[in-house]
Amino acid sequence: MNGRDHVVRSFAVPCPACKAWTEVRVGTPAVDAPKSAACRACGAAIPLDFHGHFGPMALLDGCPACGYHTLYVQKDFNAKLGVVLVLVAFTALLVAGTPLPWLLASLVAFAALDWMLLRFVIRSVLICYRCKAQYRGYPPGPSCRPFDLATFEAHEGSQP
Repeated sequence: MNGRDHVVRSFAVPCPACKAWTEVRVGTPAVDAPKSAACRACGAAIPLDFHGHFGPMALLDGCPACGYHTLYVQKDFNAKLGVVLVLVAFTALLVAGTPLPWLLASLVAFAALDWMLLRFVIRSVLICYRCKAQYRGYPPGPSCRPFDLATFEAHEGSQP
């Protein structure tokens, strides 16, 4: 786990019974990996198989909630919020009558800020293609890759 990963390990999984999301904070995965979680909405037990999906050196290499073999790595940031922030700032510059060269310079500045935040500040999250469960603070295993649209589309609509 590198220094930019989440300090507190947690996961959010959908309940197979009522489809509500349950978030659980855990400690060290090799020691405190729960075998199940209780749904916060209906109380149903959500079975988890962390030990079956930890690879060498406690790398998470598959979804403990649904058993799917591939997770994708994504930055843990709300993309809609980022777009809104850029649009509000750009609109404010337009309303203020900022000249075109300064508008373009502000876009370059936003791009540089975005790159620095994503590279040095924003942490990663592992997400299951099948059930969309999210795992924070777990180091990714060798089969975890960046998002792949073809794999995502193959599982769209096949949520358990």
